[in-house]
Amino acid sequence: MPCDICNIAVLYESDEWSDHKLAAELAHSFPGARVKMIDMTLPDAVERALSCDLLVSRVFASALFRGHEDAHRNMARLIDELEQDDAGLVNPAAAHFYEIDKGCALDALDHVGIAVPLLYARGKYGALDVAAVEYPAIVKPVCGGRTTHTSIVETPEELEAHLAASPDMEFMVQRYVRPEWGFITRVEVVVGKPLFAVKRSVAHNGLSAYRFGSTYEMYDDCPAAILEDVTKAAAELDFFFGSFDIVESGDGAFFIDANSVSNVSEDCTELFGVDLMRCYAEALANRYGQEKED
Repeated sequence: MPCDICNIAVLYESDEWSDHKLAAELAHSFPGARVKMIDMTLPDAVERALSCDLLVSRVFASALFRGHEDAHRNMARLIDELEQDDAGLVNPAAAHFYEIDKGCALDALDHVGIAVPLLYARGKYGALDVAAVEYPAIVKPVCGGRTTHTSIVETPEELEAHLAASPDMEFMVQRYVRPEWGFITRVEVVVGKPLFAVKRSVAHNGLSAYRFGSTYEMYDDCPAAILEDVTKAAAELDFFFGSFDIVESGDGAFFIDANSVSNVSEDCTELFGVDLMRCYAEALANRYGQEKED
C-alpha cells in the first residue's frame, strides 16, 4: 500500500449492501489504511471527505427520488472544493456529471460514434416539446436510475399521463428500441475495460429491472463489437468503474444507460461468480500502488 493513502472514504447516500462490502474490501486491499463510510446526505460530509486521501463515490443518480437529494448537493460542493484536483476521487468529477445527467452521457457517446436511441425531447412537464415524438417511445428522468418514473408509451395521451403523474423534474423522451432477444445487455467495467457481461431479462411491462423481477444470466459470448464500444464509452465518460446497459436488436446495439456507480446484490455476486466490489478494491490498490512506484 502506498504510504500516502492513509484515509479512504466510501461516499454513500443510502444503506446499500455493496457499499459496506466495498468498504470491507478496501480495508483488506489497503492494509493499515483507515476506511470511513461517509454519508453524503449529512451537513459535515464535505469537510469529512476533504480530510481523506482517496474518495470512492457511491452516490447514485437515483438518490434524487429516493429521499437522498442532499447527497447530490454535497457531491457538487465537494467537486467545487476539489476544483481541478480530483485525482483522488473515483470516479472523477466528469464521470459523476454523466451519472446524474443521462442525457448528456448519451450525447457524449453519440458524439464518438456509439449508437444511442434518438432523443425526441428533453425538459420539464409543461415545457417539453413532444411534437416530434414517434411512438412507441420511452420516457425517463434525465437524472434517474433503477427504471423509476420510466415508461414505454404508445400514444400522446399515455405520454401526457406519465408526465402529469411524475415529480417536477427533467425528463427525456427517446425512441423505444425493442429488445428483440428478450434481454438487456449489462456490461460491468473495471479499470475502464469490460470485466463481464450479463443478460438481464425483460419484465412483463417491457422494462428490465431487478425490482420488476428481471433475472440475470452470464453472457460469455457477448459480441466483441459491443465490448469494444464499452471500452470506448468508458474512456469518453471517464469511467474507471461503472456499467453500461445496451439493447441489442435487428437494427444494431444501442447504449441506453451509463452508470458511473454500479450496484450488485449479494445473490448476484454468487450468480456471477465474480465479486465486483473486491475487483474494485484490488484495482484501486494496484492503481495507487503503481503510481507510487512510478
